[in-house]
Amino acid sequence: MDGILQPPAATAFDAAASVVSMLVYLGVALIVVVRAPRDSRARVFLVVASCSAVAYALSPLQWWKGSGVYTPAVVAATAVAFTLGSVALFHFTQVFPHRRPWIAVYGFWLAAAYVLLPIPVAAVAWVLGSLLTPASDAGAGGFGAVSVDAAGAVMMLLVIPVIFVVGIVLPFGGVMSLFKSWQEAKPTGGAARRATFWMLMSQMGGGVLSVLVLPLLHLAGVGAPWSLLIAGLAYAFALLLPTAYARYAMISI
Repeated sequence: MDGILQPPAATAFDAAASVVSMLVYLGVALIVVVRAPRDSRARVFLVVASCSAVAYALSPLQWWKGSGVYTPAVVAATAVAFTLGSVALFHFTQVFPHRRPWIAVYGFWLAAAYVLLPIPVAAVAWVLGSLLTPASDAGAGGFGAVSVDAAGAVMMLLVIPVIFVVGIVLPFGGVMSLFKSWQEAKPTGGAARRATFWMLMSQMGGGVLSVLVLPLLHLAGVGAPWSLLIAGLAYAFALLLPTAYARYAMISI
């Protein structure tokens, strides 16, 4: 299990691309929310951008400081941001370009996801961060002394259901919502249909590259230029979402 717990390496390209992505997401979110502060789509996208910023900040920090950046607090904060970002992105697909029926009926479950999912994620991520930190650096809490076997058992019990919801159910539900919105916009066409199409491409293309292709290349030991090319495509697909939203907002919000 020790090998699995090794933090991923961050290159200069990862650091630069993450900073650009963070600035694009935050820039679009802030411009639109200033333009339309009462618009629910603008507020939810600001949450998406804020959570993305925390995750994107990890690569430049690791490139700058090395693996020492993976303290329990940083690992926990990043994991919680990823969890809330997944919930917020699903939320965004329920209000963009128009409010979907699901959120009107099951809005309670969405609110519960915001509140409940980060709790086990934060706990398990803190334990994982402790395993990545030498015992002497773990602080007075003693988390650095947690055994790998005990931590592994806790993670198996708590993480698997949350990963299933955060990593599979919510992204798949978001893609299906965007697809339905794209279909419903077909008769009228226009900005809504174009925006949902490019958001679909962002989620499907970026998701496949980031979740499947890049990890497989890493496990196979494939280095540059293929890994760099795929990473660049993954970042480019991720930027399709804020770009499409910005174009739609300038026209329709």
